[in-house]
Amino acid sequence: MPARLESTRLPRKVLADIGGKPMLQRVLEGSRLAPSVSEVVLCTDSAEISHLARDWGVRVIMTSPHCTSGSERIASVVDQIDADIIVNVQGDQPFVDPHVIESMCGVFRQRVPPPDVVTPVYRLPAEKLGNPDAVKVVVAKDGRALYFSRSAVPHLRGDSDTPLLAGGIHWGHVGLYGFRRDILQNWMRLAPSPLEAAEKLEQLRLLENGITIDTYEIDARTRHMLSVDNQADLEVARGMVNQ
Repeated sequence: MPARLESTRLPRKVLADIGGKPMLQRVLEGSRLAPSVSEVVLCTDSAEISHLARDWGVRVIMTSPHCTSGSERIASVVDQIDADIIVNVQGDQPFVDPHVIESMCGVFRQRVPPPDVVTPVYRLPAEKLGNPDAVKVVVAKDGRALYFSRSAVPHLRGDSDTPLLAGGIHWGHVGLYGFRRDILQNWMRLAPSPLEAAEKLEQLRLLENGITIDTYEIDARTRHMLSVDNQADLEVARGMVNQ
């Protein structure tokens, strides 16, 4: 799990109180509930976060403060992580569903050869199609991700009366990633991605460098899919804590 304090839109958000616990503690505890997870490791450049996580009984690996994404933060210390498959859980998902993590582990077991990268998707509600904070993914027939965007893709051309979700072609993306170890080991060798810079989506670096991202469908429940990006999201999370 990568974590930092210097969030642009909501500084120190991973330590924001939600129902009497810091958000990061909730994510760590939820991740531990997935049966296939052998160890939860926190990767951070913050001494403050490190001290707290160790008090919670979590192993911590210190990283450089110059990492440009969560995946890069994990990749920078992957040689200190003893695992063939590494799941990147974002520290701003306070109600992370351990069943989604477990399902991801199942994908790696079931698909031969094992995928490069795996990420969950869900059927996108019409009201989220125009929201740039809801990341969209275009999915091929075989489940491969073709592209990720903050824009409404694919675009529906033609009759304005065409249902927004016609044909089940609009998918939303959940910010969890499962990596084969070798993919993260090679992360620093991947060329910086113009698409990644434009969309501010780290997974586009993988696609631009020819690395395949497999998807699997999950049931979209608002509580478990909430990512806290701003103060409004934080207030929503605080309201959900006892649901």
